[in-house]
Amino acid sequence: MKCQRVIRREHPAFVPVGKVNGGMSPGESSSIHLLLPFFASILFVIGALFAKSSTVRGVSPYTNTFTANFCLGLIWVAWGGVRSGFLPPTAWGPALLVSTFFVLGQLLTYLTFQLGDVSLATPILGVKIILVAVFSSVLFERPIPGRIWVAAVLASIGIAIVQAGGGGTQRPGTSRRQVGLTVLLAILASTLYSLFDVSLQAFGARHGGEKFLSTMFVGVGALSCLLLPWTDSPRTWKKLGAGQAVVLAGLLMAGQAVLISYALGQFGDATRVNIVYALRGLWSVVLAWMLNRLAANPEGRHSVRTMLFRLVGAAVLLVCVLIAMA
Repeated sequence: MKCQRVIRREHPAFVPVGKVNGGMSPGESSSIHLLLPFFASILFVIGALFAKSSTVRGVSPYTNTFTANFCLGLIWVAWGGVRSGFLPPTAWGPALLVSTFFVLGQLLTYLTFQLGDVSLATPILGVKIILVAVFSSVLFERPIPGRIWVAAVLASIGIAIVQAGGGGTQRPGTSRRQVGLTVLLAILASTLYSLFDVSLQAFGARHGGEKFLSTMFVGVGALSCLLLPWTDSPRTWKKLGAGQAVVLAGLLMAGQAVLISYALGQFGDATRVNIVYALRGLWSVVLAWMLNRLAANPEGRHSVRTMLFRLVGAAVLLVCVLIAMA
C-alpha cells in the first residue's frame, strides 16, 4: 500500500513519509513499520554468516559486495519499472550521493567480515544508532526524545561489553591487531551507513520515497560495477566450493537492504529504525553458535567466556529496543 506524506513543520527536509492513525506519522503514533528493520536484522546476520563462509573459502569481499548490490539493482529496476517509476535526471545527484555512501559502507562491511568474526563485527556496527541520532539532530535541527538518547547510550555500553569479551580469548590465529582493525572498519562502515540513513530519509521525503529508492539502488548497482576488476568469477566460486554461500549471501543481504531502506525512505524515523535494526548484534552471537556448521565459519572455536561476553553485550541492545519502542 502506497502511503501518503505528512510534512513536518520544523524542517521540510526531515519528513517521515506515511500517514496512519488520523494523520500522525508512523514514528509518532505507531511502531508497525519497525517490523521491517526487525526482519532485516535477522536476514542481515544469516547473510553475513554465509558471506563469512565464502571469505573463509577464499572469495574476495569485492565479490560479495558486487553480488549483493547487483541483486539490489535488479530488484529495484523491476520495482521502478512496474510500480514507482524513477526520478528525472535533474534529481540524480542526491541519489548518486546516497548510492556512494551505501556502496562504500557495504564494501567496508564485507572487509570487516573477512578480517574478523561476524559475532564481533555485527554488534560493533550497532554504533550506527548513536551516529544516526547525532547526525539527525545536527543536520536537521530536530530534537531527539530523551528515551532515544538513553537507548543510544545503553547501546554503546553493550558494544563495549561485546568488544571486552574478545581480549585474549580469540580463536587461534586471531591477533589483538586483527580485533582492533575489525572494530575500526566496523565503525567506519557504521559512519557511512549513518550518512546513508539520514540522507535517504531526507532526500526520500523530498523526492518521493519509492522513486528515490528505485533510482538510488539502480545507482548502487551501477557503481558496484566499478568493483568488477577485483571480483572472482563464478568459475572461481565453484572451484573454491563457495558458489552456494556467495549466492545466498548476496540474496539475503540484498533482501535485508530492501527492508531497511524501504523503512527509512518511506517512513523516516531513522533513529528508532536503527535501534531495532541493532538486534542483529544479538542474532549474530546466537546464530554464530547455532549455524556454525551450516555457515562453515570458525566462530564456534571461541571460548565460552568470549561468546557469553558477546551475548551479554548484545542482550543490552535488546533493552535499547524496548526503551525506544516504549
